[in-house]
Parts: sequence; C-alpha cells; structure tokens
Amino acid sequence: MKKTKFLSLLTIGLLGLGTIVACGPKDNPTPNPNPNPEPTPEVEKIKIGLHSNLGAGAGYSAINQGFFKEEGIEAEPVVGAGPALATQVMNGDIQLSFMGGGVAYNYWAEDPQIKLVALDNLTDDDRLFANPAGPGKNLTLDSSLEEIGNALKGASIGLDLTQTPGTFLTTLINGVNGVMDEGEAIWYTDSTGKKVPNNLTTYNPDNELIVSQVDSASTAVQATNYDFVIAFAPSATLLEELGTMKVVCKTSTHFADQYKPSTWAVNADWLENNEETFKKVMRGLVKGMNFRRDNPEETCKDIEEITAGSVAADSLSTDIAIWLGDQEQIDLYDEGKMVQYAQNILDADRTGANADKVSADASVEKNADFSYIYEAAKEVLGE
Repeated sequence: MKKTKFLSLLTIGLLGLGTIVACGPKDNPTPNPNPNPEPTPEVEKIKIGLHSNLGAGAGYSAINQGFFKEEGIEAEPVVGAGPALATQVMNGDIQLSFMGGGVAYNYWAEDPQIKLVALDNLTDDDRLFANPAGPGKNLTLDSSLEEIGNALKGASIGLDLTQTPGTFLTTLINGVNGVMDEGEAIWYTDSTGKKVPNNLTTYNPDNELIVSQVDSASTAVQATNYDFVIAFAPSATLLEELGTMKVVCKTSTHFADQYKPSTWAVNADWLENNEETFKKVMRGLVKGMNFRRDNPEETCKDIEEITAGSVAADSLSTDIAIWLGDQEQIDLYDEGKMVQYAQNILDADRTGANADKVSADASVEKNADFSYIYEAAKEVLGE
C-alpha cells in the first residue's frame, strides 16, 4: 500500500515537472547551424550586343558557359547587325556590345556616347577575292600591293560597306596608294557621292574602283557579278570551298602591322555610373575570351544555342583569327599594341567613307580606355 502511494506521488511529481518545463521559457533553443548567413548576392543585369559570328563568340560563351553569372551578372543577349547595335549602345538601350570595324567611326564622333574598352581578336577573316575571269586573274597571295593596285584600276568590287569588309577596303586602298606613283592612286565614290579616300589631291578617272554595296549574307551568291569581292566568314569560307573566286589578299599576308581588330564598346554614361559592375562584366568577358581561345568549336555551339539555331555551329570557321585570351590581352597592353591597333582604326576612319563624322580632336587616349580589360585579364589569370 505504501509502495503504491509512493509511486503515485512520484508520477504526479514528474508530470508536474514536465508541465513546468513545457510551459517555462525556452532559454536554450536549438542553435542555428549558420548563425551569420551570407546575404544572397545581388544579381546585376545588363544587355549585351552580339553579331552572328565567331568574332562576338567571347560574349556568347561568357553567357552560355556561365562566366557572367560567376561574377554576379545576368547578361541578356541582343543579336543584331553592327549599325543597329552601335545605335543601341549610344542610346543606352544596351550597355555593352561587340563592334565590327564597319561602325568603329562612332568611337571618334564629336560627342561620342560610347567608349572603346577592349580589342577582341586579330582577325584574318576579311579577304580580297579575285574573279579568275577578271583583271585580277593573274594575282595570288604572293602578289605585291602595286600589282594588286594596278588590277583594281577601273575594276568592279562588291562588299558590305557597313561591316568589317568596309574597313578592309580602306586598309587595302591606303596600302596600295602608299606604294603607287603620284597620280596612280586608287579611289572610289561612296554611297553619298563623295570621293574617297579624302586625302588625295588628284582623282584620276582611270583609277576609279567601282564599288557596290552587297549585303554580307549574299556576298558569296553575288560574287561572280564583280571583278573582286571582299568577304568574311561564312561567305568567305563558302567562296574558298566553291573555288569560283580566289583569295589574293589577307591581313596576315599584306598588312600584318596594320591590324584593325574588332572591339567592344560600352555606353559611356553607364560606365561612369556603374564602374564596379563593369569590372565584373569585364572579368566575365575575359573568361569568355579564354574559353573561345581554347575551345573555338564549343563556342560555335554556344552561338548556335543562343541564336536558337539561326546560326549553325558548323557554318562558322574557327581559323579566321588569332583569338585573344587573358595572357594575350596583357601582352598587347604591355607592348603598346592595344594603343597601336586602336590608332590604326582611327587612322582608317579619318580617311574612309565616314571621315566627316570623325572629330578633329579624337584620339585613342581620349576615346578609349583599355585599363579595365587589362586589370580584368590580370585578375582572371591570377596575377
């Protein structure tokens, strides 16, 4: 009896203690395994302009391989042609864009809304093709500039003046005229009726090159309508495969010291107000450049995927340029080549079809800033 009573009291006591514990303050809650969690990084958004070719491939791979995301950047691709993309950068509709040589004159305008911030590659893509049945039938890649110049006199040439072939034409004419005797200089009339290059004192009618605007996509189809064409991939690749025209001049064979690389442009106002974000963008872009340099075929697949198949990976040629990466960018900067090549672009634009749009006081020092790509390349390389 006493034992039963004792157990009953013990049970009541334990129940009471349980009630006190359950209702009492929770002085020792379960500890948080991560008491100071890192804040979720803020994703910064930009729009990036891209051409439908491997020249802009670093941007495609920076997006598709996740390099921008690694830097906390969400980049929306805007695929289009050079003039439209240049306009959108200047308007601030997109923040960063790949720029071909055909629209580079915008860098040097009186009040430029864009700044040149990176070289992309040393292209060997633009090529002069001669019709085997025309005045260039005896030309080869070993022909001299003087021989090429003599064949161009009175000849017809088709090219897309709004793309990099337009810049190559300027390089070609300036190079030819540099070795021709006085009065033998080559010239042409642009779409506005202006005679170029604009640094000539005499325009001999016998030396006029008859220039026709041909959309880059149809250059290969229309090639045999002209004595010469200037084309870049994929049209250039197709022409070489077809054998209907022959290559007689490339940058690497005749103008190795006059590279005018494709570039990257940023909206100047946006850069001024978003400098730290831009540094992240540049690091992502350099990673994209490294990927293209080491995996050009994979970059072609990135282009195909982002363009939803409108650009086929197997239509892109991977041997059309020296693809620059982090170390190459650092070397170009340290050797002064970045400034030299940018000066080549400016010099060509001063005498080309858009010379009237180039400001008299434009300069590489004023209109370009390569410090961002240089610092980004060093950080990516781990220096």
